[in-house]
Amino acid sequence: MRKSYAILGFAQKAGKISSGALAAKSSILRRRAFLLIVSNDIAENAKQGLISSCQKQKIPWVVMGNKYEIGACIGKAYRVAVTINDPGMAESLIKSLEGVGVKVNTGVVEWQK
Repeated sequence: MRKSYAILGFAQKAGKISSGALAAKSSILRRRAFLLIVSNDIAENAKQGLISSCQKQKIPWVVMGNKYEIGACIGKAYRVAVTINDPGMAESLIKSLEGVGVKVNTGVVEWQK
């Protein structure tokens, strides 16, 4: 998990992050986001709004950590939602999370048969 937070910090230093719920939503709608990260303690309505936007745009998303952990690794007080706007960094973070056992949800909605 520490490696995942380090990758998130590197993405912040590279300027490839939109942090905060409003900035994340804007990044998703403008098709700049390649991965959405939401905290465990985000409000349910905000979480559903962000996730539904990701599903419409086919962007993967993951729920990890709390808002203070995510904020600390990007140098902010706290953040409930963050998007990574670089395909390479998003892919390396997804591989890191899957290596630890965290489920990364794809943006594709699968209907029950």
